[in-house]
Amino acid sequence: MELHLKKRILGAVVTVTAMLIVLPIILDGSRTHELLETTAPVRPEAPQWSTPEYERQVREEIEEVVAGEAAAAIAIPEPEVVTQDEPVPQGVPADRGGLDESGVPYAWTLQLGAFSQRENAHRLRDRLRAKGYKAYVQEFPSQGIVRVYVGPELRRDDAEQLRERLRSELKQQDIYIRRYAAES
Repeated sequence: MELHLKKRILGAVVTVTAMLIVLPIILDGSRTHELLETTAPVRPEAPQWSTPEYERQVREEIEEVVAGEAAAAIAIPEPEVVTQDEPVPQGVPADRGGLDESGVPYAWTLQLGAFSQRENAHRLRDRLRAKGYKAYVQEFPSQGIVRVYVGPELRRDDAEQLRERLRSELKQQDIYIRRYAAES
């Protein structure tokens, strides 16, 4: 027999044998309904906050932050430069505290200085704290100034007494009383 014919016969025998083995399995159909066993947990319920409306709201808030609208809405206004004492509001005695129109208590603070170098302002603040005063600094980047304050005091009389004590102790006359406004 020729080699080419032998290869064809051998190929036909292998093909028929494979068909005899595989065809009954395919035609039987019993294996198609078998489910694979899995140990994967059941899909959890979606949380209540995960709704399309909530996701849309979050997306809008992120867009506001990126656009700068959110920063403009919460920007802290820059306080004005103090060159004289703020007057006592009408109806608020100096020896007692009072509330303004919006129900916020009046409080008074003393401005001791304004510095162009942060280190100088922090040095004065630390020196005042070492002497027992409630000193703090406030930075104004747009003006390039760091101001040093002592306070706040709830009564204007206490702020005036504190100013006199600081004037004699520091030998500094330009200490101004102004209304304290908390940063929020």
